[in-house]
Amino acid sequence: MSRPSLGLYTYSTAPRGSVVHAACLAEAMTDAGWDVTLYALDKGDGRFFRDVRARVRLVPAGPAPATTAELVKQRAHELARYLLDVCPRHDVHHAEDCLTGSGLLAARDGGAPIELVRTVHHVERFTDPYLADCQERSIRRARLCLTVSRAAQLDVETTFGVRTDRVSNGVSVARFARCEPSRVAALRARFGLSDDPVVLAVGGVEPRKNTLSTLRAFALLRETIPEARLVIAGGATVLDHGAYRAEYERALGAMPRATQERVHETGVVDEADVPSLFHLAEALSFPSLEEGFGLVALEALAAGLPVVASALPPLTEFLDETVAQLVDPRSEHALARALCAALAPSVARAAAGRRRARDYSWERVARMHVKAYQSVMGPDRRPRPSFESTA
Repeated sequence: MSRPSLGLYTYSTAPRGSVVHAACLAEAMTDAGWDVTLYALDKGDGRFFRDVRARVRLVPAGPAPATTAELVKQRAHELARYLLDVCPRHDVHHAEDCLTGSGLLAARDGGAPIELVRTVHHVERFTDPYLADCQERSIRRARLCLTVSRAAQLDVETTFGVRTDRVSNGVSVARFARCEPSRVAALRARFGLSDDPVVLAVGGVEPRKNTLSTLRAFALLRETIPEARLVIAGGATVLDHGAYRAEYERALGAMPRATQERVHETGVVDEADVPSLFHLAEALSFPSLEEGFGLVALEALAAGLPVVASALPPLTEFLDETVAQLVDPRSEHALARALCAALAPSVARAAAGRRRARDYSWERVARMHVKAYQSVMGPDRRPRPSFESTA
């Protein structure tokens, strides 16, 4: 029997959360013996953000329209049209987001034989009616819905009345544990960090990352450690956070010039440099208000970086006081105190953090997906028992 075939679908070629997840899952499923094709909507870059150990197909996408709703509608149509033209055959078609889920449903409605699996990383609180409907439709009409945490699982069941299978998230411990001094030094020089202690925040400036609290806590931290610097990395998104960005800029502009000069935004960092981001820092600030899983914290643990995170689910599903400092994300003073303590790191906590990260290997995540995929595959196409073991 030929290898089981998986089509994985993601809405972008840029290194955003679910896009990175799709790439890692594609490689993990390839290693598990599956024939994997990763489909990504491409607005003209002509390449995926990194090489992937799986077949990659770029789906042509036109210029972006003015609004997020129009963008999602157009991209879903472009994917559906591509699938109806190309007619790819897979045992499982797996959408990582509501955009590609909507495109797959449109292709299925057009006659394409698609068994749709949909991963929900977190439930978005859309105010736009089209986006809200797109999310709900892609969840309700999927043959199988997956979630990456208990918190996301409960949110989907409460919001939409849909039961899901939980499959967790994963991290490559070896990749993030490896420190390349030359890359770290190059990043420090690029951002003008010298040898000062660095607090790292990942995810750009947006409400659910609670970036304003990190900024204000950093200002408080400088009262004790004036040489500290804040690096805010990432931030690519299709969502409009303009109002929050304006509030952030006003808060930063009201701070002393010396504080402003010690806040650095990197934008999207090259994929090869991502592990080095964690190694140039002395602490991770992750007071997120809403996450599907919180992979950044797991990556930091793998790198041995002290983590200060929200004492909220889903982070509390894999973080506790033995591996991280958990704080009320709404208390900037509590966050500042925890960051100050994190800048005097604990060797024991770092070792415990690396052990915790190893519990979330991509091999384990792949086994969980294989078990979930079996429910949408015909008996003659199910993987042999060697692929069916569970974590």
